[in-house]
Amino acid sequence: MEERVESADPSGSAEKTVEPGSPKRRFPEFPPFTRGQKMYTASVAFIAWSLAVYDIVSFGNMLPAIQDEFGWSTETASYVATLVSIGSLGVAFVVGPLIDFLGRRIALFVTTAGAALSSGLAALALGPISLILYRSLSGFGQSEQAVNAAYLNEVFSAKRRGFFTALVQAGWPVGVMISAAMALSFESSIGWRGVFLLGSFPLILILVLRIWLKESPFFLKVKYVRQLKAKGDTEGADEAARHYGLDMCDDRKNTYAALFTPQLRRHTIAVGIVFFLKAVSDSQLANLATTVLVKGKGIALDSALWTVFAANIFAFVSFLIFGWVGDRIGRRETGIACQILAALPAGYLLFWADNLVTVMISYSLMLFFTQGTAATLYAYMSESYPTRIRGTAVAYAAIAGPIGFIVGPLLYAVLQSAGFNPAQAALSAIGASLASGVVLLAAKRVPPRQDLISVAH
Repeated sequence: MEERVESADPSGSAEKTVEPGSPKRRFPEFPPFTRGQKMYTASVAFIAWSLAVYDIVSFGNMLPAIQDEFGWSTETASYVATLVSIGSLGVAFVVGPLIDFLGRRIALFVTTAGAALSSGLAALALGPISLILYRSLSGFGQSEQAVNAAYLNEVFSAKRRGFFTALVQAGWPVGVMISAAMALSFESSIGWRGVFLLGSFPLILILVLRIWLKESPFFLKVKYVRQLKAKGDTEGADEAARHYGLDMCDDRKNTYAALFTPQLRRHTIAVGIVFFLKAVSDSQLANLATTVLVKGKGIALDSALWTVFAANIFAFVSFLIFGWVGDRIGRRETGIACQILAALPAGYLLFWADNLVTVMISYSLMLFFTQGTAATLYAYMSESYPTRIRGTAVAYAAIAGPIGFIVGPLLYAVLQSAGFNPAQAALSAIGASLASGVVLLAAKRVPPRQDLISVAH
């Protein structure tokens, strides 16, 4: 029999398992963050993610200008964009083990530095090869959401971690709007190189601000247990793991392989498919702003841009709302509902909306629910895995998603080549959205407001 002892630690990090009769050893304690430290961490993470999104989205916004300067054909520009996406996936792949072995704080430094380098070096690109190499480093910026999700879930209490993780994730629509504003304001005067160069300076400032961040108490406990094991003190490592309430039974260097152990395999496969299908859907629904709204609905381009801008304000609010809802009814359940509900306004937009008002309302509602899913899924991924592989789990999701963002537009193009109009082709996005909600039912259920120790076990 084991005796379970819970402390009043609001982060849930001090729950202990003590075996009667075991020798008493003293282990270092790692106190939870103070309120001020939590707010500082969340603020820096939000600003950094917004700027990383600005860098990511700016490449798509600036691609036509890059194409004109280098004299590329449309096919060449498409190949470059695809190779950049593949290269950034390769870079993002290394971030998971980085989070789980070097720490959340160091991972934040690396991802921010990588995003700043990607933006600054892109301004110096001389052709397709150099541009692909430089922009592949944007995989670090894309991975910031993985680091943030692992970090913030361990910093905030069980009652509030979903809301604050969602608040930081809300940097996505903010970054999109910043990118659009910068492109409209400066692209004609300083060119696409200037827009990228400007994006690197705020990221350097964030790099400085991150000096004052503290390491997660959860990771420090894992690090201490690993240090004992490295010294050959296996008994001490096991006792420390029980003392801290950590699941270290299958700790291994290949953290991606650990995601597919028998205990986690079904959950890992299910959430991977969910993130892939959601990205397939989102990549096409985002396309509605330009292709369907302009070509399929006859909406003027400037009106379409205003629709996108207004919808992203709506999306920002959805992050906060569904982050709060997820804390109360569960993030898995919130994600299922949002993915299924997103299909309703998307269908109305495609086949029934016939004027600017109905288009704007249905597009905003669609984005409201799709972003609501994003507000919950990264926190859900983070809380549903043990601390030893938490960062890798969220990084895995951040890799599965971009693969869907490559496949989605290709599927959309194939359907149009087969004779479907833009609205009909986008039906595949609605199908992917519905399917992702259904597949999420196969993933592990995490009751709301559970501390991370209880969930991991």
